[in-house]
Amino acid sequence: MISASSQTLLASVLLGTEVFAAAVQARLSPRREPADGPWWDHGFGEHRAYPNSHGHGKYQPGEWGRDEYHGWHWPNDEQGGDVGYNAYVDVPTTTPEHACPPVDPDFIGFAFEEASLPRYVQNRDGSVNQFSLNLIDAIMSRTGGKPIVRLGGTSADYGRFIPSQQAAALPPSEVYNYQDLPMAHTNVSESVLWAKTAAAGIGIERIDAFEPGNEADLYMDDYGDGALGPPYYQGTLTNESYTGNFTKYVSAVKQALGITEPQKCQAFDTAAHLGDDVLANGYILDVQTNFELGINNGNDIKQVAHHYYQTDGGEYDDLGTGLMQHSAIIARLDLLRKFITYLRDNHPRIPFIISEVGNSLNPTHSYDYQATLGSALWSVDFQLYSMSIGIARINWQQIMHSGFDMWLPVDSGNSSRRVFSNFYPMPLVADFIGNTGSIRAVQLETGQDDIVAYAAYVENEPVRVAIINLNIWDGSDGYPRPSTAFTLGVPIATKELRVDVLGSPHGAHASGDSITYAGSQWTSASEGTEVTGVRNDSMTLKVEGGEANVVVHNSEAVLIHLL
Repeated sequence: MISASSQTLLASVLLGTEVFAAAVQARLSPRREPADGPWWDHGFGEHRAYPNSHGHGKYQPGEWGRDEYHGWHWPNDEQGGDVGYNAYVDVPTTTPEHACPPVDPDFIGFAFEEASLPRYVQNRDGSVNQFSLNLIDAIMSRTGGKPIVRLGGTSADYGRFIPSQQAAALPPSEVYNYQDLPMAHTNVSESVLWAKTAAAGIGIERIDAFEPGNEADLYMDDYGDGALGPPYYQGTLTNESYTGNFTKYVSAVKQALGITEPQKCQAFDTAAHLGDDVLANGYILDVQTNFELGINNGNDIKQVAHHYYQTDGGEYDDLGTGLMQHSAIIARLDLLRKFITYLRDNHPRIPFIISEVGNSLNPTHSYDYQATLGSALWSVDFQLYSMSIGIARINWQQIMHSGFDMWLPVDSGNSSRRVFSNFYPMPLVADFIGNTGSIRAVQLETGQDDIVAYAAYVENEPVRVAIINLNIWDGSDGYPRPSTAFTLGVPIATKELRVDVLGSPHGAHASGDSITYAGSQWTSASEGTEVTGVRNDSMTLKVEGGEANVVVHNSEAVLIHLL
């Protein structure tokens, strides 16, 4: 276990973060605060079942990504497969009452695990990583927001800060090394010193919130299997001891830093529970119980956060049922509704966020499951459904060896710097949010289990519709790509639709280098800037009498702009 982090390394990381964040912020417009009002919870229907299986699909590896079309052209038989029945999707002409609250332009956030942070913010020579900077800008410039970066995670919570130590004790993460490194220790003064150093390096005014403890529901009081640390760390926490510890650490940090403003802390940050333990999300460190115990008596909580991972494993054959299944997404996310509802009804100015998220908790990276077009489509549906039920922000976890990263920031091991498939949902979701005003989002009825639609409303009018077809298809399946035709019912004043596609000619298991969104790619060769015109698959459709026909292929998503 890594037991110490040096002052030299911490200072350099904080400096790199400061320059990195400043460069991003300088390129973006100031943050627009969301409108006042309660946080909404009743989304599209009530879903309570949780799937018994996380995988066991029947799709076998094929030759996707190994032909002349890889990364650049649609194969001749990509279009023209079987077309499903003509479904009618009605887009209400005004904002439905059950639409979510106004969406913050900062909805897409970022999270960097501490040991991975140096590689994301700095090149190996110590210079700012422009590749990362450009990729973040490609997302946030579309919404007019600014990136909110969560630093730390489990490795930070178990790391030790010893100012007198000069030698680096925290080796930065690489693709093939793993840290088993959270406020887990009982030394409050060390946590205070860490917070003071961070505030001095980053600037207290630029810190969104302090997070005392990470996944504290996993702290244990022994050093047996499953424990996160030796006995001198904090043991298993109850609701009562968590509230006591949280308020103690917050009070000490506020006093040391001279913080007088309210709502400067992020609370809970509980772990994602999976498999037979999935319902533990509703009982461990319960939000309502802790508020009733007085966790926010000092008005310190800015936001309540939980972590989320869709599955606890998965390989090639599991993609269809592990990630590309809408019922699995809503079943997992609906477990969080009780917290959203409680905050809406009792603390309406405190939002609920997901502060750490990934598609799978694989022990090691599994790129043919975690970094595919299918995982990208999961991300689109996951984000838009989260938005529709009132989740206010998502911080996407970035770990060098995780497999669900959006990009690999530097060459590492035998892997070259690259953009993964999981980056591509972000510009689509950012475009869904847009920069023309705060949207409200709602899920629409499609009549099909794994074809999902959402609408965005600005000033009481629909402006964009996203449709995600989660039905799995691979280029190696031996038959043309199926599709489903929709009749889209839109306001009568709509003249035409512009349709942008997120997809790959190779289908669900395609990797990032063959995926495009709106015809564009983001690559290492382009230093993370947009390369336009890679494919000519965007289209404009005429609207007649308030209706237009839209075709969405299996394993594809489209964003439709109402013009």
